Amino acid sequence: MKTQFPLILLFSLSFLLVPFVQADSSFASTMKERLPEVIKAKGEGSVGEGVDGLLHIRAEEASAELEKMVASENKDREALFANLAKKTKGSTAEAAKIFAKAMIGKGKKGHWFRSSKGAWKQK
Repeated sequence: MKTQFPLILLFSLSFLLVPFVQADSSFASTMKERLPEVIKAKGEGSVGEGVDGLLHIRAEEASAELEKMVASENKDREALFANLAKKTKGSTAEAAKIFAKAMIGKGKKGHWFRSSKGAWKQK
């Protein structure tokens, strides 16, 4: 339980998360650059957040561009989870779970969230 407090604090302080990762982490800068694209896709309903901390495509026929964006975002999120787990001596799964809860809390009305059973719910 000791490792959860720092992670909760990290996720609740900033949506961008960038200030909490090492300055030399390439994933931090690419996540920041990609954020407007992610927010736009969430607003359109073509992507949603999963309980695994990853972004998931909701559109039945996703463009190659959307698929590439989601794959890149998820790769960076996995690097973020690994970085946070290392810093807090927790697990990547724990970091991902806490991240997912934070994203649900910070989600805007109309954004979509995927349950552990795969069902989509709109906020």
